[in-house]
This record gives sequence, C-alpha cells and structure tokens, in this order.
Amino acid sequence: MGETEPRTGHPELECGVGIWDQDVYGNHRLLVDVTAAAPAVAAELPWRRQGLSVRSVTGAVDVIVLAPSGLRVHNTVAVEVTEERGRIAFEPVEGPGAYAVHYLPYAHTGKPYYPQAAYRPLTRTADPGWAHRCGLDGSGLDGSGLAGSGDALAALPRAEAFRYEAASAVDSFAPLGFAATGAECLTLREAHRGEPFLLFGEDRAHPLGRYGRLPARWAHAVPGAPFTGTADRGEFYAVQVGVYALTGLTDVRAEVRGLPFPVRCLSTDGTDARGDAFRRHVEVAEDGVAALWLGIDVPEQAPPGRYEGEIAVRAEGSAERTLPLRLTVRESAVAGHGAGDPARLARLRWLDSTLAQDDEVVPPFTPVRVDGHRLTILGRTAELGPEGLPQQLFSAFTPSVTRADGPDRALLAAPVALGIGRGLRHGPLSLDQPGPARVRWSTTATGQDVILRTEGELEADGFLVLHATVEATDDTELDVTLDVPVREDVARYAMGLGLTGRACPATYDWTWDTPTRNQDAFWLGEPSAGLQLSLRDEQYARPLNTNYYREKPLVTPRSWAGDGDGGVRLRTVGGVRGLTAYSGPLRLRAGESRRFEFRLLLTPFKPLDPARQLTDRYYHAYATPAEVAEYGANVVNLHHATPPNPYINDPLLAAETLRAYTDEAHRLGVRVKVYDTVRELTRYTPELPVLAALGDEIFAPGPGGGHAWLQEHLGDDYVPGWVASDIGDVAVVTSGDSRWHNSYVCGIERLRRVAGADGLYLDDVAYDRTTMKRVSKALARSGASAPLVDLHSCNQFREADGFASSANLYAELLPYVDRLWLGELFDYDGADGSDPAYWLVEISGIPFGLMGEMLEGGGNPWRGLVFGMTARAPMTDVRPLWQAFDRLRLPEAEMTGWWAGEPPVRTGRDDVLATTWRGPGGTVTALASWAAEPVEVVPVMASGPVAAYAPPIEGFQPERSFAAGEPVPVPPGRGWLLGIAPPGDGPTSP
Repeated sequence: MGETEPRTGHPELECGVGIWDQDVYGNHRLLVDVTAAAPAVAAELPWRRQGLSVRSVTGAVDVIVLAPSGLRVHNTVAVEVTEERGRIAFEPVEGPGAYAVHYLPYAHTGKPYYPQAAYRPLTRTADPGWAHRCGLDGSGLDGSGLAGSGDALAALPRAEAFRYEAASAVDSFAPLGFAATGAECLTLREAHRGEPFLLFGEDRAHPLGRYGRLPARWAHAVPGAPFTGTADRGEFYAVQVGVYALTGLTDVRAEVRGLPFPVRCLSTDGTDARGDAFRRHVEVAEDGVAALWLGIDVPEQAPPGRYEGEIAVRAEGSAERTLPLRLTVRESAVAGHGAGDPARLARLRWLDSTLAQDDEVVPPFTPVRVDGHRLTILGRTAELGPEGLPQQLFSAFTPSVTRADGPDRALLAAPVALGIGRGLRHGPLSLDQPGPARVRWSTTATGQDVILRTEGELEADGFLVLHATVEATDDTELDVTLDVPVREDVARYAMGLGLTGRACPATYDWTWDTPTRNQDAFWLGEPSAGLQLSLRDEQYARPLNTNYYREKPLVTPRSWAGDGDGGVRLRTVGGVRGLTAYSGPLRLRAGESRRFEFRLLLTPFKPLDPARQLTDRYYHAYATPAEVAEYGANVVNLHHATPPNPYINDPLLAAETLRAYTDEAHRLGVRVKVYDTVRELTRYTPELPVLAALGDEIFAPGPGGGHAWLQEHLGDDYVPGWVASDIGDVAVVTSGDSRWHNSYVCGIERLRRVAGADGLYLDDVAYDRTTMKRVSKALARSGASAPLVDLHSCNQFREADGFASSANLYAELLPYVDRLWLGELFDYDGADGSDPAYWLVEISGIPFGLMGEMLEGGGNPWRGLVFGMTARAPMTDVRPLWQAFDRLRLPEAEMTGWWAGEPPVRTGRDDVLATTWRGPGGTVTALASWAAEPVEVVPVMASGPVAAYAPPIEGFQPERSFAAGEPVPVPPGRGWLLGIAPPGDGPTSP
C-alpha cells in the first residue's frame, strides 16, 4: 500500500503516505485489516474530519473501498458518515488483507490552471442481492443514501482501522488536522470547568493553520505542559502556542517572559509594508482554537545552554495563563538567522522587516532639487503655488524620449486648483526634505465653517501626491472640485476611466462604479510629457487584479464619490483640456472631515534606452544555460513550474538548484531572471499555515472552493490561485497589501545575493509602488551588476479585471521596471490594434520611458518594430530580426520614433508610420501600416525622396531595392525594415 514511516497526530491510527490515483480516489484514506474471509465485514472509520468545507451536491461525500490488489469493492454500504467517523460494511472480495477506504474522493472540473474540486456524492453501488443476504438492504434508508439501521452492522465481523494515509506529505492531515471528538472536548471542558482557555505548546513543524476545531493531539495532551525546544545560536526560533477557548475570547495577547533574548508576537503585533507599526486583534470563538506565533531572536553570541521562561497569554476580561518555556541553545551557529532552511520557519522574521524602507535614490533617478517652491527631478519640474498645489509642471524630455536634457516644456495651461465652494485664507507653505529622494510640504487654510489642511510630497521618480483634508467647524455643505488644466498640444492622448489608449477626446464624462470597474485613474499627455491623475481617500485598499477583481474591488472613496454624485469630466476649450474631478454636494457635521487624495504621476519617468532594448535578448522558456546561449539569447526568464524554480512565488525553496543554474548561465554570458511575485503563494511554502492563521491579513478573503487541497486545508474563506498540475503545485491568492510584502522584499534580496539571480520577471503585480521601490533597492544593493526587472501583464481591460488598462493600472510601478510585456490577450490586429495610438499608449510603454515586447499570437512584427518591439522567444523565432539588428548596427544608432513630431524619415501618410535609426550603419527605417487596404508610400527625408534597400529577413521581408521616389507597397498590417541611401545614391545594400 506504499507505506512510509509513521507520523504522529491520530490517537488511534499510525499516519503515513501512500500512492494511488488522487484524481479518482481523493487525497486521504484509512487502511482496515480484514483477518478472515466473510461475506461482509463492518468497519468503524475514525477519520476525525476538521469541519472541512468539502461536501458534495447532496451533502455526504462518497466512501470508496479498494481491495489489496487495488480493485474497487462495489459491494459497499455506508451506514453512517459524519465529521467524526464513518461506519460501513463491505464485501472482502480478496479475503484477508489490508483494504483501503477512501473517504474524500473528488473530481476536478473547469480550467486546468483554475480547477474546481467537486466531491463525489454518496452513491449506492452494492448488489441488492448481496445487501439483502447480509441484512444491509437499506431498510430505513434516508434521503442521504445512508443505511439507516446499524443492527446488521453490529452482527458482522470487524475490520479494524489501523492506519491513515495521505497521497503526499503536503496533503496529510497529520498531526493537527484530526479533530477531537465531541466527547473528548466535553471531557476536557469538564476537567477545566471555570477556566477561560487552555494552552498547548506545539512544535513549529506542526503549524495549526486554519483548522478550527481542537486537534485530537491536544485533547490527549496536558494543557499548560512545558514547551521545550532547541535552537542554534543566531537563529530566529519560531514558537507556536495553541489556545483552546472554553468561552469566547477577545483581544487575545501573548508574550514571552524570562528569556534574555528579543521576542515578539507575530500574531498580534507587526510592522506593515510601509514601515508603520500596527496591532492585530485576535478573537477565538467558544470551543474554537487559534495558534499564536512568537519569534525568539537568539543572538549569535548567546552562550550555549538551557534557558527557561514562560509564555503568558491573556484575553480581555480573562485571567492570564502561562505555559513554561524551556529553550536549549546549541553550540552550533546558523547564518542568516536560519533563513537558508525554510523548514525552520525562520523566514517569519521577515514579516516585520523594514529592509529598503528609506528615502534614498534609485538609479537612474536623481535627488530632488529644491529651489524655493521649485522642485526638480530627472527630466521634470514642479512649481508649487501658495496653496501647496502645482501651479506649473515642466518636462525636459526630448520628443524622442531618449534624453531628459531638452528645454522645459510646460504641461499646465493654468495652476491646479482645489475648490470647496468658498474663499480660503492660506497660511505659509512649509517644505522639508527627509531624504534625497523625497520632498514634502504642508499648509493650512481657513474659511467659513471649514479648515483645509494640505500635505504634499514629490519623489525622485515623478510621484507627486496631495492629501487635502477638509474639516467642518460647523454644520456645512461643500461641493469639492479639482481642476487640472492641461495644454491641448500636450494632452494629445488619453487612457483610463473606461477609455483604452487613444487620441484624447475633446469631451468625456465618467462616474464611479467600483463594484465592477477597477477605475480611479486617468492619464493624458504625449510621449515626452504627461501626467496620470488618480483619486483616492483614506479608505483606499489595493484591490485584487488578474481575474480576482470582483473578490476584492476598489473601495469607493467617500470623498470624491460623495453621496453618489461624484465623477470626472473632460472638456476642451480654447486650447485647454480641462480635467475636473468633482464630489457633488457633501454635507458635513461639525467636527466631521473628509480626505481628498489625488496623485499626479509625472511621465515619462526616465529616458528610453533603445540600445539596451535591442541588445538584451530574452528567452522565455525553460532550457539549459547552454541551450539559451546557443539560441542567441543573453537573458533567460525562469518561470515557475521549472526545475530551478518549481513552486510559484517561492523560488528560495530550490535555492541550491537555482544557484547552480545561475552560475552556469553566468559562465556562458547569460543573465537569469526569476518569476517571483506576491499575487499568490504555493502550498509548499512552509510558512503558509502560519500565514493562513493570520485571518485575512495575508490571504485575501473570498468564496473558497477551487482545488481540493485548498478546500481540505484552508476552510472556506479564501480566493483560489494558480494550479500547476504537472508538478502538483497549488496556490492561494494573497491580499493586495500586507506584511507578506516585507517578507517578499527580504526574499528578493536573498534571491539575488544567495541564489545569484540577476533580476525579476513579474507576471502581473499585486503590490504598490512602495514595495516596488523597496524591491528595486534590494536588488540594486545586493549585487554588483545593474538588476533587470520586466513586467508582464495580461490585458486587464476585461470584465473579470474591472476594465482597467494594464499600463494605467501599473503606472506607479513603471519607474522601477526595465521592460514591458503588455502582451497576453492584447489585440494587435483587431479593433483596438487598428489604432496606432492604442499601440503607443496601451502597449509600447514609451510614454512612461519604457520599451516593451509582444506576446499574444507572436504579435505583429512589422507594427511592433516601429516601437522597437519584437515577440517572445522561443515561442516566436525572432532570431532573424536579431541578426538584422546586428548587421544594420542598430544598437549603436540613435532612434527617433514616429511620435517625435518631425521624424527623419516620413511616409506622407498618417496610417503608415516610420521610426528611424541613424548611426554607423547608416540610416535605417522601420515602417508599418495601419491602413485598412494596401497602400504605397514614398520614403522622404528633409532633402526629398530617398532610395531604400530591404535586406532579406526570414519570415519578415524579401530582399528588394527601391529607387528614390519609387513607391514602396505596404500591405495592410505589414511593413518593411529599410536601409535608406543618402540623396542622390542608388538603393544599395547596407
């Protein structure tokens, strides 16, 4: 039966792991011993289910018996099926031996990556004649399909249950997943009548997770018995204390006393992802259990020996109870507090980390320069008015977006204005600079019945945020408006609030609909100058994305949305695009306040780097470093579910394998980037049960369901995540903002420093700009070379994602990204893709200072090339284009895009666009058509028509020459890569 060494946890049965077909029989079984041949035997099955959410459509889940050979025993009758036990009769068709009783069989339905476990309903399979002969013909059968009488069962020979088996160690309920019976709980409660709760010390190797019933292991233990543990010097030693509530408990707290080491309670106190301390309120329902986790920081210099203390637990209105703690510190020392061995759970120390939580500058950004009220950053300047609002914004990015040293260009047609419907008297504006990467300011204004406090910040990356808090000094009514007047010649394009990337409309109106729309931001501008306005208030919580938006949507801001009358309007008058956010009428009582937060991301964030775009050649599939190098790539993205990175979002579980891979790759000149985000977490992460015990802090609340493992171990309040069935990986979705982000930053630092990774491949992102900044700093500070970060996104402008454009959704992260893959499910040739403005704004990344690549269906190579984009290798063979880039020496050339106003080469048509490179290989132009029909164009430079030569590029274009003035035919959706001859020369080969 595939037995392994027994594990503890079940009072009656040894526990182990077996091998069988999980998709047919489920993940759990009990073995019963038939000692003699008989027509039928009876078995009592103490499975002790932990109040699982699993159930079939009819209630009871099926029970399947397999003979020693593995064949199914059809003559089986279930007399009783409860959470505590099962009572069945079956025919021992192969005589004496060990029979397996599978008690949670299921079938997975739905999509392979997002399956839904459907538990098999109790089904009658017994032959009626056999059942009648054995007295098991179902007299008294109720609607559940169970035999209602147990009289016949009592007369049958017994088959004794002797072993519990799970399909794998990670599937196992041992040791704490077996619940105490009602009788055992009653006995324990009677023995401790009058006590509010009982304590049980439990080894860190046995985390309680989300099991809500008293574990049988604890029911048979001595409450308050001393906890003993052994730690190495330098180790962060995790301690678990179980609380069994004999009455309902609120505000449960725990501390360790008596040890000479720093100790913290991870379950009740912490530091959030922005570095602020917070407190968790722990409640335990009557007859429920909870685990409190504490971390002991054993100093590396601690003398070896035995240390004694106590764990004290208290709850509101209840007397404190203590549990003796005996910790032996070994002579041996451990590096990194023990984080190199995930099974120690020492990585829990990272939950409260403030690593890279500072105001230092991240390259390529420069410190914020302050000159009075004029604040200058890389390529951009903000001038503040006396109200603390921008009175002007400037961009120094060149039209090609390849440099940030051009002349200042004003974005605003007038100062930004916040109106509340009455005049205000403003106090002085005060500024300070807490660090080189950030400047902040504040001012206070007073008016009839109100006080307005304005606080602002500008960071080195172009993030400008204003917090305006209106407090009523008397009952009053307000109508708040924010006016951002942008010059029409700057606001050429727009995206957001329900609009995909496009030419900016003259008029637009939008209102709040957060349950179905992930929309609170609007970008408008052009590639060399723009801004994103986003609207929030103090209730903001980062929503889920990527198929999960409706499980946790945006919280409607009670300030900007008002009483339902708030919205945004765009009007174009006299060369000004006026973007106005309004609240509608707001009624405030005396002492009541509303906070209006608005963010202005100043774009682009940094200059384009076309040379890097053409020379960093990515390989997006698992292959050996030698195969990657032989292909011609010099950067490899290691997805999860691959040998060096098997489990989603915890690559450190295979740190040694990954290190060996990166070492070999570096030897061959290949850089290695690793898939690692926080959007969901693998079940193989040892800390997952601890995180699950923190309620909805780490894991997003949701409908439950999904893969069988989630239903069997996480209860019913979670969002199912990704499943990689080929390696048995199952994930659960994390919340949008939590302490897990602190842990993630520490993990990224270790991933680079210890495993040798050169950067990250981010597949959609569940965290905010604060965490993204920290990630960038951690990467830069933990390695000698500049790290690489690229962001992949599935098209979020879909119902499941709340109709949010990916570029708009992730704009706040883009300063710290090196390359974009806004490609999955994007429309390159259809309705959206037929507009070059959509390509520019929604896909290319160029208005944000980034360049990207294509994915869906290989993209459109001709259209993509005018943005410097190719497709994903090796899914698409882009090597012919790479080779052409090298022959034409494009990486050494200066690129000027079609978006740059007066590009060097023009086609004479707005629907056939040309991007040009000029350098040692001469002048080279990529042109592509967005015309609906075949067209002909004549390439022209300032001096007139020019000759052109099309070098042969396999799969892209045939070799061809064009004389000066000779029309170049361009089919719909296609184009050319042309070497341009100087005027007067013929169309010679470059």
